[in-house]
Amino acid sequence: MRILKRMLIFLVIASCLPVVVNAQGFPSASRRSAGSQGISPQGNDPIVVGPFLFSPALQLSWENHSNLWQSATEPVKDDIYVARLRLLFEVPVRESFIRISYTPQYRESKNRNLHNSWDHYLEVSGDFEFSNGLTMGAAYRLVDGDVATDEVDPGGELILSGRRFSKHSFLLDADYWFTARDGLAFGYTAAKVEWRGDPVIEGFSWYDYDQSSLRLGWLHQVNPTLVMDVSYSYGEYEPDNITDQIREYSSQDVTVGFRGQLGESLSTEIRAGYMQTDFANASENVPGFDDFSGIMVKGNVIWALAHGSKFRLDLVRQPFASNYDLNSYYTGTAARLLFDLDMGRLFGQARARFQTNEYQIPDSLLGELRTDDLMILGVGLGFRINDRFSLRGSYIYEDRDSLEPYTYLNKVWLLDLIFGY
Repeated sequence: MRILKRMLIFLVIASCLPVVVNAQGFPSASRRSAGSQGISPQGNDPIVVGPFLFSPALQLSWENHSNLWQSATEPVKDDIYVARLRLLFEVPVRESFIRISYTPQYRESKNRNLHNSWDHYLEVSGDFEFSNGLTMGAAYRLVDGDVATDEVDPGGELILSGRRFSKHSFLLDADYWFTARDGLAFGYTAAKVEWRGDPVIEGFSWYDYDQSSLRLGWLHQVNPTLVMDVSYSYGEYEPDNITDQIREYSSQDVTVGFRGQLGESLSTEIRAGYMQTDFANASENVPGFDDFSGIMVKGNVIWALAHGSKFRLDLVRQPFASNYDLNSYYTGTAARLLFDLDMGRLFGQARARFQTNEYQIPDSLLGELRTDDLMILGVGLGFRINDRFSLRGSYIYEDRDSLEPYTYLNKVWLLDLIFGY
């Protein structure tokens, strides 16, 4: 009853807002409550509040997990109830805009007290276009909670431990076109991760770190809808603890990137090239260690179909920092195929993701070399009840095949009620 009362309070508050829903899309991770993907804006007319365009939304979710803590030996079945509110403000300024988005979410468990119930997502961003050929984009993002572990470790080694963290991220991109077809590109990113408290599940945790990268490149307009760039990037990754210094590294890469339309129905934003890393402390202190040097790929290709449906192929190959034993990093290679269906009131998605994470140093206790084979399959179907409400259900199957302490299988049933934009 306590859970039901809180959800009803959220619903009553949101029902006072003149909002419209046109929601679609399904989660990309098995933990449905990790992030605010489920209530993305869908292009309906927002509410005008002074200079702001206001797009609020509310999502109430039920999650049934077969292995809540993703354990290899002691799977815990449980139901999780989630209430997520999104407050999105946009300020258009001629060809530019500023966006402010805040998403708090509250979670409760049916059978146990969660170590943390609240998660917060804040983003302030803007795109700016000037008449002299300069375009700029800047963003600040704050994530505070415990479920969005892919914010700390995008490759998937880290799983939910119940320990809270905060991540501050900053991004700045700028393109300067000095002719109609050629220009210069500049990019800078920085992130800081800080952890608080002890993990509920021992042995699955991370460390505080700072990360930054700088990119310089040459732009070329291949055709009116496709831009190519050749770029050089330099990055640094610095753990705060002295005990994690073998994970400190610098990296350099030279890549070729494409963004825009490849044809009438094909679009892309993809980058590929050669990367080299320098783990100076690991090279000196870990026998058998080798730096990563090789091909890196990240990006997507989208095939748009009729009625708003589409196929999307995501590709990734790159090294990711590790917190496993004496391994400073692992190499992740992944492909994900998504199909989005939109038939008006009826919408849905199917997806399949296959990933391999390869480690270099054998486990110091088991004497075996770790390799993770990750498979995530998902399917979902939604229905727009009217202009204000959507209901959707989905199923996710996530399987990680690894050394015995790190393997797990999790099956998740999801049901969402969405009210808003």
